[in-house]
Amino acid sequence: MPLLVEPAWLEPRLADPGIRVVDASWYLAAMNRDARAEYAASHLPGAVFLDLSSDLADTRAPLRNTVAAPEALARAFAARGIGTDHHVIVYDRLGGYSAGRVWWTLRYAGHGNVSLLDGGFGRWVAEGRPVTSAEPWHAPARFVARPRLELLRTKADVLRVLRDGWAQIVDARSTARFRGTGDEHTKHKGHIPGSRSVPYDQNLAGDPPRFKSLPELRASYEKAGVRLDRPVVTTCGSGVTAALDAFALALLGHTEVSLYDGSWAEWGDSDDVPIATGDP
Repeated sequence: MPLLVEPAWLEPRLADPGIRVVDASWYLAAMNRDARAEYAASHLPGAVFLDLSSDLADTRAPLRNTVAAPEALARAFAARGIGTDHHVIVYDRLGGYSAGRVWWTLRYAGHGNVSLLDGGFGRWVAEGRPVTSAEPWHAPARFVARPRLELLRTKADVLRVLRDGWAQIVDARSTARFRGTGDEHTKHKGHIPGSRSVPYDQNLAGDPPRFKSLPELRASYEKAGVRLDRPVVTTCGSGVTAALDAFALALLGHTEVSLYDGSWAEWGDSDDVPIATGDP
């Protein structure tokens, strides 16, 4: 299945029973937006809503947005009518900001047939394509979890990266946060030593935002010092936008990309890990 699909490709397939569309819009509290209310007001026909911080997260975990266990994910997807055999198309209202996380979560649960809608809801509307406020009903489906545990990394794994150098670390936060000069909600500021800075929004361009061309994406990662022939662990604030960097690397054909789920929410509150500031 293609990783990225165009609105013109999706529109005539909206009624295809083999396709499921997911509105994965999600916002930080500071954005002062209500994703569920926006979905209720207008969304793609047939799209179901999934919240990465509640529907797909372990809400009992100490860290926000911690991904739920694969079996719990399977139940959540199945309840929304998403089955093992469906081709899932994910979008959001910020060009991929949170859709990337749901793409990654589906893959972590073992679902390979998942794509992002290039340009998301903004492009869909800008092109005059149909929207609705009617919430769809899909019969519960059969979703078999086949966990891809290699896609998920822990603090211990990242410490091993620092010790053994078996992978590269790519940070999707803003340049200011990477340098240690931006606002944080953690005890410490800065970045994981040796990591490379590729802010998630560098993968996007235009209004509404769409993914850059493959040559542009390749140039962005290479400029940051990321080697595309070595394993990569992506990180960010709480594991959300790290998934968009992982998606962009997948577009470039990189097959050894994992995600540090705890990200800076864990690392920046730890007193037993090394922290660097400034440019890489």
